[in-house]
Amino acid sequence: MPYDQHGNLMFWVDHRWAHSYLGERLVPYTMRPNVDFEATLTVDSMRTGRSAKYLVWRDADGHHYPMFISDLTEMLPLVTVARGVVSGIWRVRKKGQNYGIALAATA
Repeated sequence: MPYDQHGNLMFWVDHRWAHSYLGERLVPYTMRPNVDFEATLTVDSMRTGRSAKYLVWRDADGHHYPMFISDLTEMLPLVTVARGVVSGIWRVRKKGQNYGIALAATA
């Protein structure tokens, strides 16, 4: 899965660059294995990509993770979100050229 040098999951990538929603620019990225991870996430923002709107979550260490709106609607009936914060086990999903996290139970 594509991450920038700061550990943020990238939403869109091509063969050399990733689109960083943190400053709206192209950045280099590295691919990591797709391993489920446990985290408490806080809603950071909503963005519009080339083909979809998506939510951006932030973990306690300041890393950002995009989420497809379709995965948000699948997640909401299964978890408690209190003041924009949710805990769970997450997995990265790929849809087309885009990447986002989903609750592992729904992915």
